Amino acid sequence: MMSRTLDGADDPDARTYEYSDSTLLIRMVKYLLAYRRLFAAVIVVTAVTIILSVWSPFVLKQAIDVDFVNLDLQSLILTATLYVLLQVFTWISLYGSGYLMAFMGQKAVYDIRQELYNHLQEMSEEFHDHSSSGRIISRLTNDVDRMSELLGGELINTFAQIFVVFAIGWAMFVADFRLAVVSLMIIPILLITTIYFRKKMREAYRRTRKTISNVTSNLAESISGAKVTKSFARERTSAEIFARYNESDYQSNVEAGRAQAAFFPVIRFISGLGTAIILLFGGWFILDSSFLYINPILTPIVTIGTVVMFVQFSDRFFRPVLTIANFYTAVQSAFAGGERVFSILDTESSVQDSSDALTMPEVKGHVLFDNVTFGYGEGPVVLENFNLEIEPGETIAIVGDTGAGKTTIVNLLNRFYDVRSGSIKIDGIDIKSVTQRSLHSRIGLVLQDAFLFIGTVKENIRYGNPNATDDEIVAALDAIGARRIIVNLEKGLDTEVGERGAGLSEGERQLVSFARALLADPKILILDEATSSIDIYTEYAIQKGLKVLLKGRTSIVIAHRLSTIVNADRIVVLEHGKIVESGKHAELMQLKGKYHSLYDLQIRPRAIQRSL
Repeated sequence: MMSRTLDGADDPDARTYEYSDSTLLIRMVKYLLAYRRLFAAVIVVTAVTIILSVWSPFVLKQAIDVDFVNLDLQSLILTATLYVLLQVFTWISLYGSGYLMAFMGQKAVYDIRQELYNHLQEMSEEFHDHSSSGRIISRLTNDVDRMSELLGGELINTFAQIFVVFAIGWAMFVADFRLAVVSLMIIPILLITTIYFRKKMREAYRRTRKTISNVTSNLAESISGAKVTKSFARERTSAEIFARYNESDYQSNVEAGRAQAAFFPVIRFISGLGTAIILLFGGWFILDSSFLYINPILTPIVTIGTVVMFVQFSDRFFRPVLTIANFYTAVQSAFAGGERVFSILDTESSVQDSSDALTMPEVKGHVLFDNVTFGYGEGPVVLENFNLEIEPGETIAIVGDTGAGKTTIVNLLNRFYDVRSGSIKIDGIDIKSVTQRSLHSRIGLVLQDAFLFIGTVKENIRYGNPNATDDEIVAALDAIGARRIIVNLEKGLDTEVGERGAGLSEGERQLVSFARALLADPKILILDEATSSIDIYTEYAIQKGLKVLLKGRTSIVIAHRLSTIVNADRIVVLEHGKIVESGKHAELMQLKGKYHSLYDLQIRPRAIQRSL
């Protein structure tokens, strides 16, 4: 059973689910069981380790009670040799099992991280709109790392130690049930201690996962907004905000460390108490051999070798118990991270392909918005009963005030969001009936903020068409009139760009995005404020290239700079999500309506500036 909680009141991304321990454990084990051969090998090697661990104390008893008593040097040498061989084979088996467990665990962690990344790629824009990138990164890195500590050996090793405990317990009862009973008297104390610390440590580690997520989120935001911070001289304020998050993370980790620091000494004290009990009762049984004596078979005489053997058993018994206790600490941290990872994996995208979704065929480019109503999330309606038809090869421009619904049209056509009612069709095919991947492959999108990836200019241009040749890349640059600008870079097409295109000007980044769109050769092309980052001189230089880019395609151009769309086949004017005007530039200017006002507002200041 799981319930939804929030670890950030203002961040819906912070949603998590509370899972039971058994649910988390089962889900983690499934990733390990994907490698059944490795799992089987670990079981075999672990079984050998258990046998060796149980055998060694009996050899020690043989040396003390037989070889020492009989003063038989030859037998003592053989016994010592056997004991050394057992230690050597124990080391080999421990090494083998440790390596195999780590190898299998890292494969499982790889699968989890890859699955989480793939799932995030498939999530809708609505999810990313309300998600903090820092917290998402924290789950992909920090939380998965916490799980890796468990899956990388702790989990399987702990299960193995449980079998060791049972095997040693069985051996103790076979050797002497009286000493076995007194040795295990402290088990209830261990159980009570573990239960007491369970909830305390779980909550402590859950808080550490939340606080480090906040630190990562704030850090990512601060790095992205460093320029804005400097421009407003807010460095000290930003540092103070980060310090609060950092302090919260520090305190939560101190609390977790305090809980762990209290737990292990208690376990070690109980372990030492168990050894003391064996020495006390073992000595009593040696001094008073008649105590609970029934017959030699059921209750053999307790010897010094027997007591030493039980001390060895106790050490081997409590060593796994300490491992299990250590595992308990690791598992609480891993479960806290696992909750956050699985909460994302269990969050379904609000936009999903239907079970019978088809692949979008090659399109001519006819687009139809049929009575579409849409609003973001539970918010107000942005488009209501909206209708728009675009003919194949037609270039339409959409203009309007901020918030009129221009970008919403683009988002819906790409199916970044699903409409509340109505439908959107391309060539008569409802976009909901095809896979999102195939839909996106038919639509080219150039955004205002031209996003470039770390790599070369050439690699970024080739992003939409990985098989494009160098000649095709140069041809695309020539077509949009950008070859001279890009080739003049320090290393031309091989110029390295940093994160988000660092190292290039905004205009250069936009030119790269134009070339990328042209090289992908989509039938439907969307330019969303794509020329707003280009200076006027560069804009004039690529006007001819834009005609090439738009030629033969169904094109939707969203622009605040109206001078760039005067040659559009049709201009659609939006206001409050409704079409209030539609026509060519000259027609709309004659109407003296909304478009005329917007155009006049932009052109007149420029004319005044030129006259000055």
